[in-house]
Amino acid sequence: MYAYLRTVSGPDQGRIFDLADGTTLVIGRAEKSDTHLSDGSVARLHCELRCQGGEFRLVDLDSVGGTMVGGLRIQEHCLKHGEEIQVGHTRLRLFTSAGEGFGAIGAARTGGPAASHPEGPALTGTTISRYVLGPLLARGQTGTIYKARNTRDDKAVALKVLHPELARDEAALRRFMRVMKAAVGLHHPNWVGLCGAGKHGETCWFAMEYVEGEPLTKVTERLGTRKMISWKYALSAGMQIARALAALHEKEIVHRNVAPENILIRSKDKVAKLGDPILAELRDGSEPPPVPRPGELEGNIAYMAPERTRHDPEADIRADIYGLGATLYTMITGRPPFEAPTLADLVAHIRQDDPVPPRRFQDELPEEFQDAIEQMLAKRPENRYTAPAQALRALERVAKEQAALADPGKSAFIRMHGTPGDPHASPGPMGPRGDATGRAR
Repeated sequence: MYAYLRTVSGPDQGRIFDLADGTTLVIGRAEKSDTHLSDGSVARLHCELRCQGGEFRLVDLDSVGGTMVGGLRIQEHCLKHGEEIQVGHTRLRLFTSAGEGFGAIGAARTGGPAASHPEGPALTGTTISRYVLGPLLARGQTGTIYKARNTRDDKAVALKVLHPELARDEAALRRFMRVMKAAVGLHHPNWVGLCGAGKHGETCWFAMEYVEGEPLTKVTERLGTRKMISWKYALSAGMQIARALAALHEKEIVHRNVAPENILIRSKDKVAKLGDPILAELRDGSEPPPVPRPGELEGNIAYMAPERTRHDPEADIRADIYGLGATLYTMITGRPPFEAPTLADLVAHIRQDDPVPPRRFQDELPEEFQDAIEQMLAKRPENRYTAPAQALRALERVAKEQAALADPGKSAFIRMHGTPGDPHASPGPMGPRGDATGRAR
């Protein structure tokens, strides 16, 4: 049986925790736990979920606040598919391959019963449209990504299958298909290209360019010092993602979830590529912007612009610029602009407070670069850059000025990162001879 816990509310909303048979998942906020939750109301070691033979036994670890299931405080409970664990202000929901949601997805192969894959992910080996699904690559807040093979040309793609609850939302599906049609024709070196999309029975999916690499989150964990990486790396990656946003802007697409987990760093040349447009919207004027449901926040909240936390349907490309600024801030400081133990506190910080200046974390950070990041993070959209192209020009100015300071001629910075403004010149954020921290390899 295949199973996982998904965080459905709280500061860590969207995080996924795998559950392997014969293992125990310790839930808490301590480093010794398996979840490292950021909810301050959760005990350091709050409870544990024991997975054995298809059973999931939840045991409270004498937490002060208690462990809740179905509104009742439990000491020990056999958790079932779809049930939610409440610890502090955080709720986690159990999903198993024996549950209804997995069955609906698994039926995508032929329209018949779901295929059984006791040793692996529920969909590995199945076929959706012209794609044969291979190993699972990642799971996130909106769906599951598999490596797949296009039977027409035998090329590898990454195919994302949306979670069943998203696939049943007709308004979201209509928005999704409009964006897919607009974005399929977009070819840009810093964008994960789309190959196709559709709905097969109850399964909604889209296929993307397969990128051999890793998310920016993994890069910072692997190469950073306290998850902080060189400002030069951040600047180069930021310019590349700004170019991707500028290309989307030309297509009148708003991404709506610019965050480190949606940026891939390609292994062979370290090029940064923005992807996963599942929450994107087409703003071509053909339809009014969708009105968000009350209390619903879509995307990574820590990188969400203030106007989006207020459910403003008119939030536009400047919210993506905020996400770019928040991502740059995280790369330089090792943390998002704001952190809080509860979702309400986090949203309040985003709306009201100014982040700690990033130069407090890296004193060698150029002031002009800090100024650019802070303008991207402005509370009011009108105080940010008006378009990604304008943000890109600001970052390119920083790169050019730093190159001139380093060497009035052909600087080491340009040799490492390419000539600012040329999307093809840069070999990627790390450069050909250094790692993400700027050290020679």
